[in-house]
Amino acid sequence: MRLVFSDLDGTFLTPEKELTAANLAALDLLAAHGVGFVPCTGRPCGGIPAPLLAHPTVRFAISANGAAVTDVPAARVIRRSLIGPARVRALYEAVGDLDVTFDLFADGKVFAERARYDALDTFGLAEPVLNTLRALRTPVDQTIPQLLDEVTYVERLGLYWKRPEDRDAIVEAVGRDETLSWVSSHPRNVEVSDAETSKGAALVWLCSYLGIPVAQVVAFGDSSNDAAMLAAAGDGVAMASGTDEAKAAADHTTPAGNDDSGVGRYLEELFRRL
Repeated sequence: MRLVFSDLDGTFLTPEKELTAANLAALDLLAAHGVGFVPCTGRPCGGIPAPLLAHPTVRFAISANGAAVTDVPAARVIRRSLIGPARVRALYEAVGDLDVTFDLFADGKVFAERARYDALDTFGLAEPVLNTLRALRTPVDQTIPQLLDEVTYVERLGLYWKRPEDRDAIVEAVGRDETLSWVSSHPRNVEVSDAETSKGAALVWLCSYLGIPVAQVVAFGDSSNDAAMLAAAGDGVAMASGTDEAKAAADHTTPAGNDDSGVGRYLEELFRRL
């Protein structure tokens, strides 16, 4: 085992979005054995908890569902896989009138139109999820198409929905463009990226960049946006609390969910067997 990749929300973090002592102890164990840990999240890189980024075993981070790979100590993005402004404009034209969020991940941040930001508490989200969304998003007074003229790197979109028919409309609109793909990390969201962008593609690229065979990496995840990563890793591990899609892509399952340090428990047992 040379590298460990892990999703954050629903995987390495508790449902309250906290780091557990057992998972932090697992990072210390990795560091002691010279194994790197790569946070691999749908969040922007700046949304990764600071204690995690500061840990000595973390050199690289994958963010925005694989759209960016960052050299953490150098604070430098070393790979980008972008959706770009043109396709965002087309999707906004197709679904922007729906009662959904339309969160723009760009330049390492997340932007939300102010009215949609102010309406986040109407989506029926659990308080920890709602608080995280608020903390990670920057409300703006422009529309998203207007904002596209001011940003440089357009990474992905995040859309939370209330009605199943709105979710279906989003998926249909994405499906009309074969250069796009969508995944989900929450029962009520759709995450849209370039069709070549995924956590799995980013994992494969980083392993090649570092000269590490993918057979020598372990990856943890819980949702459909983790499935490509779990399938690509030498040992893909789905959370016990994960979705059926994540489990179908994985080789193993953790002995506990994210509410009980499933990642840390799995790694501890793995080192015990080595």
